[in-house]
Amino acid sequence: MRHFFLFILLSTIAYSIQAQPIAKSEKVLIRDGKPNEVMRITQVTDKDDLVILRTPSRDIPSKSRRFWKRLASRMLATVSDPDNQGVGIAAPQVGINRNMIIVQRFDKQDHPFETYINPVIIATGDSLYSQVEGCLSIPYVRNAVIRYWEVVIRYQDKRMRWHEEKIEGYTARIFQHEIDHLNGILFTDLIRYD
Repeated sequence: MRHFFLFILLSTIAYSIQAQPIAKSEKVLIRDGKPNEVMRITQVTDKDDLVILRTPSRDIPSKSRRFWKRLASRMLATVSDPDNQGVGIAAPQVGINRNMIIVQRFDKQDHPFETYINPVIIATGDSLYSQVEGCLSIPYVRNAVIRYWEVVIRYQDKRMRWHEEKIEGYTARIFQHEIDHLNGILFTDLIRYD
């Protein structure tokens, strides 16, 4: 019985750390521009930005959905901007250490961008493959990275409903790259020089 109460206590502490309400600094950054306005992309060459990129992100709580919706809209504008087009973006790349990513779904018709809140990889396949990657936060660097061909992700949609989905191929690679950002991992950490 004592272990049960300890488990409940630790779970409550972990949840309170992970799902903290939106901070004033986050509100300012999200509101600093029109709903569809491009945001500044954090860069590894900037000391303060690197701290953000290396800090594990926190979950997004269900409350304050309008802020997260605005953040998603601005992240989409940023990743779609012709000056820095990409195939995915994570919230730390626009200065917000929260668990939100936007991924271009090459496995769906018309290749739409979709928003994923609090995504985690819950399973992987056995097959690995190597492919060249780049990153909006690390311009002019491209190199081969080994990743899983198949992943299963668990995430919340914009209405905060939970889903699980199996994803394969290039789109699975994008998910792995962006979820790594949420954990403070950069693709350059995965480059092998042997």
